[in-house]
Amino acid sequence: MTRLILSLASLSLLVACGSNSSTSTASKTNVNAANKIPYANTENAYSLAQRVVEFAPLEDFVGKTASEMKLWEMKDIVVSIRQLMGPEYSTMVKFWNTETPMKKFGDVLMLSGCERDNCVDNRYVIIMSLSEGLLSIVHIDKASIREWQVRRPYSIQPLPPPFKEELEEMKLRN
Repeated sequence: MTRLILSLASLSLLVACGSNSSTSTASKTNVNAANKIPYANTENAYSLAQRVVEFAPLEDFVGKTASEMKLWEMKDIVVSIRQLMGPEYSTMVKFWNTETPMKKFGDVLMLSGCERDNCVDNRYVIIMSLSEGLLSIVHIDKASIREWQVRRPYSIQPLPPPFKEELEEMKLRN
């Protein structure tokens, strides 16, 4: 009787855990099939713990536009953008009329603004890395695409997948 109970218990355990028999579907199920996105394209791959103080306050404004967060009044940010763009900074602010809210993927922030009723031909995109303190600005107009990047040993490369796709789409509309 004891052997029968042990045999039934062993059989139950084999069925529950999946056996190697050809009729078992449990052993054939790939539990990772839902994870089709490579890790390198996930937000965790772009998240780093250390934040550079210069851009850190912007993380609290995800989902808000430059006007809503009063970006052009933030002295540290404006100084960084002015140093990067030079005289083109005032042109960008002048044409920053129609805005998109700031997005975050990992430790990278992205927002854009364009000339009212002319977004396809005059758009600016600002990309910032919170952990590295890097800044990149792209101007897409009807004739060209111009980029300004902080040239420390490296720039924000590669861009997180959703930002790269969105930027490429904007460039293609040009």
